[in-house]
Amino acid sequence: MKNKLAVSGGKSKVLVVDDDSMIRAFYSAVLSGEYDVHETGSGLEAVAACKNLSPDLILLDVDMPGMNGYETCRKLREFSAAPIVFATAHQTLEEHLKAFDSGGDDILTKPLVPEILLFKVELAIKQKHVREELIEEKISLQSRMTNYLSSMEESSVMLNFVRGSLTCRSYAELAQKLVDAIRDFGLEGSVVIRHGGNVSYMTTHGEPSALEISILEKSSSMGRVFQFKHNLAVNYDKVSIVVNGLPGKEDEIASHRISENLGILAKTAEAFCENVDMRQVSMERAENMQIALFEATKSIEQIRDTQTQLLMGVRLLLHKLTDKIEQSYSWLGTSSDQETAISAAMNESVQQILDVMETGNQMNSQFATIVNILRGGDKQSEVDLF
Repeated sequence: MKNKLAVSGGKSKVLVVDDDSMIRAFYSAVLSGEYDVHETGSGLEAVAACKNLSPDLILLDVDMPGMNGYETCRKLREFSAAPIVFATAHQTLEEHLKAFDSGGDDILTKPLVPEILLFKVELAIKQKHVREELIEEKISLQSRMTNYLSSMEESSVMLNFVRGSLTCRSYAELAQKLVDAIRDFGLEGSVVIRHGGNVSYMTTHGEPSALEISILEKSSSMGRVFQFKHNLAVNYDKVSIVVNGLPGKEDEIASHRISENLGILAKTAEAFCENVDMRQVSMERAENMQIALFEATKSIEQIRDTQTQLLMGVRLLLHKLTDKIEQSYSWLGTSSDQETAISAAMNESVQQILDVMETGNQMNSQFATIVNILRGGDKQSEVDLF
């Protein structure tokens, strides 16, 4: 039979509890080759020994003076999960049920048979190790699931920050998105964004105090990541984040994760600063374009009005000219044929002038179309490139 090893790498420990020294000697003779055997002669000694020994198995006699096996088992179950195998000469179902009700795992019937004893001890210890492995695996799975869910939540926070920051048109908006993300991570802190000689401060709890502003400015010169007790600072060229309430040394994994998340958050915000710059430049250009369009529209309207007045003035002058010529026939002494010829020549010239003026009318129509286009068609809307 192979040697039975405990988790630590040595022999599995067996605690023998029996008031009969001969029985204890029997146990030791049968088991000591395979296991590390310890002996006690009473229930009280067994309870004390189990607390110090942490055995892999307890062999427990039922009939003992003072504290019997059932009472001892109940005491042991208050702090120990080690398998307990009863040894008894009683064969009744009632006695066996008492053994299990008190917390026992198995039962041996006296007189003891070495082969059966070895088999049951080996089986109980194997089952103990299997239970321990299952418990460890369960804890590991729970830990991994917790980490997975935590990672999913953190990823959601980062995704929301990225989505929200894509539409930021000012550094104040970006700073607000940044502190919202910090709050979503379950942290309290403050941020500063440096831009074009100006700064935008924001905290998770409102307006920054003079002390918080001072801490932000001083921490920006402490390197990329700086931690002091429960405070953490993350710095980039344009963005600095300072949070407090960081987990202590008792939870280094959580502290490291927070540090990584804040580093990613600050780096992402740094990249979005360029996006804000581009938006502001675009907005300035759009504003200038709107002004230029307004001025161009105004100038074209003035040209159209001037052109219209000019055409009307020319028509009026031609009409007056025609009247004056016809009125001059009487004192010129012209004949009827001459008057007809003069009027025909004059009307032909006037028509030619009117034909030329029609081009001006067409230009007015084109001016009106241009003005309508510059105004955005039938909709009066603001020019917005982003």
